[in-house]
Amino acid sequence: MLLKNNGIKAGIIVIAYLLFTSHFLYSQEETGNKGQINVGIETGIQFTGVDDPYMLISDGGIGYNAGPFIEYYLSNLIKIRAGLQFDNRAFTLKNYGYFIGDSIDHQYSSTFEEQVSYKANYLTIPLSLIYIKGSDKFKFYLQGTVYYSLFINSVQTGGIDIFISDNDAGYFDIEGYPELSLPGNYYYNHIDNAFSSSDIGINLLFGCVYYINPNIGISLSPGFTYSFANVWEDPLRTSNWSRIYKVTAGLIYTIK
Repeated sequence: MLLKNNGIKAGIIVIAYLLFTSHFLYSQEETGNKGQINVGIETGIQFTGVDDPYMLISDGGIGYNAGPFIEYYLSNLIKIRAGLQFDNRAFTLKNYGYFIGDSIDHQYSSTFEEQVSYKANYLTIPLSLIYIKGSDKFKFYLQGTVYYSLFINSVQTGGIDIFISDNDAGYFDIEGYPELSLPGNYYYNHIDNAFSSSDIGINLLFGCVYYINPNIGISLSPGFTYSFANVWEDPLRTSNWSRIYKVTAGLIYTIK
C-alpha cells in the first residue's frame, strides 16, 4: 500500500511538472510545430491485477487496449492528446481454507477452494499532456494522462469447490444447499460479482516516435497506471486495480 501511495504521489508530481513546463514553454518557444494537428490510432497489451483483501491470492492477467486519438501542438515541445479506447483488463482471484458452520463447539475439518478469472471491458477516455523532443526523424516523449473509464461488461469463469468431511456431516444447514449436510465433494459455478460502473486514474508513459516520412510516424511507449476507484460495486468490498503495466504502439498522421 505504501508503494502504491508513493507511486500515486510521484505520478501527480510528474503531471504537475508537465503542466508547469507546458505553461513556461508555451510563453517562451518560437512557433514551429505550434498549431500542428495529428490524428492516429494506438493499441497495445497491458498486465493488470487487483488488490482484494477478501481473497488470499491475486494473479495478474493480460489484457489489451485500442482506439483513435487526436493531438494538438501547443508549442514546439508540448502537445495535448484526447482519445477513446476499448480497454480490456484481466485477472484471477483465488481463496481457500476451512469451510466452517455455525457451531462453535465443533472442530471443523471441511475445506473449500475458490478460483475465479475475470475479463472486464471498459470504454476509456484519456486526456494527455505530452512533452516531446528530438529530430525530424526520431523523437522521445514523456506522456502524463488522466483517464476516465466507463464499465461495459465482464466475463467471469470459475467457481468454488467444497469438501464436506465425514466428521462434519450434519453440521451444515444452509438454505438452498441441503446437499452440504452430507459428506462429499461439491462444485458450484461462480456467481458474478458486480463491477463498479466507472474507474478514474492516471497513466505515465515514456515513448519514442519514428517518422517514416514528414506526415507519418510510428510510436512505441511502455508505462504504468494508477487507479483511484474501487473495483467492485459493493462499497464495503474495498479493492483496487494494481500492477497495471502497458506497452502501446501507435500510428500517427499529421493532417495540418
